[in-house]
Amino acid sequence: MPESSERPAPIRVAAAALADPLSAMTPRFNVFFRWFARRYFRHLTLDPVTVTRLRELEQRGSVVYVMRYASRLDYFLFNALFLRHALRLSGFANGIRFYYYRPLWEALRLRLGRSGRAPAAPGAETVRGLASAGESLFLFLRTARLRSWLRGRRRVMETERADLDLLEQTVHTAAAGRPVFLVPLALFWRKGPRSQRRFLNLAYGAPTRPSDFAKVTGFLATYRGLFVKVGDPIDLRGFVAERRTEGETVLARKVRRVILVFLYREEKVVEGPTLRPRHLVQETVLDDAAVQRAIAARARERGISPASARSDAVRAFREVAAHMNSTLLAIMNGIVTRIFRRMFVSIESIGIEKVAEYAKRNPIVLVPSHRSYFDFLILSWLFYAHHLVPPHIAARENMAFGPFGALFRRLGAFYLRRSFDDPLYKEVFRSYVSYLVREGFTQEFFIEGGRSRTGRTLTPRLGMLTWNVEAFLEGSHHDLFLVPIAITYERLVEEGAMLHELEGGRKQDESVIGLVRARKVLSRAWGSAYVSFGEPLSLADAIGERRAALAAPEAHAERRRVVEELGNRLVERINWATVANSTSVVACALLGEPRRGLLRHDLVRRIQEVVDLLRLQDVKLTPALARDEGEFRESIAFLLRSDLIESAADPRGEILFFEEGKRRALDLYRNTILHFLATPSFLARRLLQRASREELRQELAHWTDLFHDEFFTPRAVVLAAQFDAFVDYFEQLGVVEPQEGVLVATEKGWPYLRFLAEQTRPVLEAYYASFSAALTAPAAVTRRRLQKQAAECFERATLLGEVKRPEAASLATFGNALEWLVRRGILDRERIPDARDVVYVHGAAFDSLPALRERLAAALTPR
Repeated sequence: MPESSERPAPIRVAAAALADPLSAMTPRFNVFFRWFARRYFRHLTLDPVTVTRLRELEQRGSVVYVMRYASRLDYFLFNALFLRHALRLSGFANGIRFYYYRPLWEALRLRLGRSGRAPAAPGAETVRGLASAGESLFLFLRTARLRSWLRGRRRVMETERADLDLLEQTVHTAAAGRPVFLVPLALFWRKGPRSQRRFLNLAYGAPTRPSDFAKVTGFLATYRGLFVKVGDPIDLRGFVAERRTEGETVLARKVRRVILVFLYREEKVVEGPTLRPRHLVQETVLDDAAVQRAIAARARERGISPASARSDAVRAFREVAAHMNSTLLAIMNGIVTRIFRRMFVSIESIGIEKVAEYAKRNPIVLVPSHRSYFDFLILSWLFYAHHLVPPHIAARENMAFGPFGALFRRLGAFYLRRSFDDPLYKEVFRSYVSYLVREGFTQEFFIEGGRSRTGRTLTPRLGMLTWNVEAFLEGSHHDLFLVPIAITYERLVEEGAMLHELEGGRKQDESVIGLVRARKVLSRAWGSAYVSFGEPLSLADAIGERRAALAAPEAHAERRRVVEELGNRLVERINWATVANSTSVVACALLGEPRRGLLRHDLVRRIQEVVDLLRLQDVKLTPALARDEGEFRESIAFLLRSDLIESAADPRGEILFFEEGKRRALDLYRNTILHFLATPSFLARRLLQRASREELRQELAHWTDLFHDEFFTPRAVVLAAQFDAFVDYFEQLGVVEPQEGVLVATEKGWPYLRFLAEQTRPVLEAYYASFSAALTAPAAVTRRRLQKQAAECFERATLLGEVKRPEAASLATFGNALEWLVRRGILDRERIPDARDVVYVHGAAFDSLPALRERLAAALTPR
């Protein structure tokens, strides 16, 4: 055990007269086991909350620790932990002899005095005596050895009956009115999923206790990843009081079942479903009725044999399916850990414990934001580090390049094509996703489709979500949870490539050469990364009593509406889970000004104003940013070190500024939290004029609707809660004041309101260019051509000085504007047969477009 400067905790031993000397824990180990504990257990500990809870239970009565399998090594580990944390030592453990862990002279005395054998009968008396006296003890639910199982089921059943009798003794003690608390313990010696091919699965789910050789060998190989989980205590006296009429034997079996459920759920989270051999998964997927129909249709349409058509399905399956491997996960975890330590100052997570609790009862699907290729590595690494089984990840086929495609497949990636035009491939993929949901595997997919190049959340792509919803509707799971996740970086590794694409450059294809060249990223510091898990979305709650109706084939349109609603709710929750870091906040402060530089004290004031608005909305701040409040020295220093901003001396003070070439980079980081500033920005723009509260509310409703696919702010929440909160806040700051029933900007408030209004100006300018292009375009024009015309309109407006935010030019933003016109019936979308693009034509409401453009122009006019 590790040395400590603290005073040694008092040793709390069970009453010697009641304890079983052959199995009781020892206050002192002999030389060898003392060395072993110091060498291999020093990194292990129980968290303070758990220790406090166990001490409180010890004060109230007997604490009976329950584990699935008898193991001297596990018992030894808890002996060391109990000594370290001054918890009461166990006076008994069934199925094991523990005396030879004691100092040599004590072990010899017990050996010679008892002949090394524990009497069979006193076991029940010892348990009853210790429980009645309020002492601690261990009960193992399964103590039969492998040789007993090989000799016959009868021998195993006798041992199991004896183990149950001991548990029944604790029930008897509780029925007599003694306080007894059962504490389930789960201890994991390895991480990652388990394979069905493991011989007898001795370490997990076997009919007998694992052998000492298997335990010690596994421990020495994986002890650094050892993980202890202490379950919620069961108040046995209260449990018995509620069910007194059922009899002690029945109650003992129920208690045993409750504990096994706890252990099963804990194992499920850590290990996940058993990994079946790939050929068995293939047979399961291809035996799906819809896949069989698709195979038959392929044979008819192409005039080939059913066997050849099935071969096509097999190839599709092998193109899609993951082939997760626990050994490779362990190896890659070590490699990735070293890489992350060099690249990032830290990787911090918020809310992963809550996700683990949901995963114990139902399958979960992770739905993260997508800003970097490191997103999926960080998530899998986090899950592995927290003893959660890594997810199966839906990846685009472009990631299956070279040998890395096979490597990623072994780490849990399954691949999907960009197009699903092949009906057979589509059914195979759908069946595979259904298999993952049915078996309870954790999944992960990026709802935005690809990485966001603008920093804002992209419009949700609904394919993967649709297949998961359909699999849930057809399956037997009570629920399935969709977990929104926001991943943010202080500095993006792909920043240069993204800016290159935003400026019109061609996207570079993924390749082995590209990864080799990317080694230079390891020599740079990229700050910290933050993973924030939002509130999971329950499919059962979202669907309600419509499950059977939505599962019907004719309910396709209604299912589509449900999926669209779920998609929007997920991206809204992703946005709400976003953590604000130094880079994004400083970028907001700089880009809200018409000039490229500010004196340090002016920049600090703007940063604080942004932070105050974030705090008003309960937005999570990174610990580093929260600690830096006041002067924000470290936040500014990080951007200086990153070459995003520069410093110049001046008689009036230090000037902090950015070069024009860094404008897009700063906008990229500003956009990660811009959705938090959208509502105050829209309000500020209108407050620069005289406006009543009702006029403000109507204005906010208009902009929230128009820019929903840019900021994904829920309109109902904004109008019901945020509107009044922000208006009241502005009044408290003294930037507006009521005059004759309207709100008027004060002299103090003009600079502040202009600063806020500028935050959303880039998006308004991009939409203005898109609406202008739609007005002047031919009556029928392809999407690509119309997006290009929008970019040309934006460029001309920049030359004329009508556009002041050149960083706003983005095909994604232009495309969102055009899709908004489609939803409003101003444009219609038609698909040309055998063409990859769609054509926009004038819709029934096209005549309303000039007025919409003028409203945007008026909002952009300086006041």
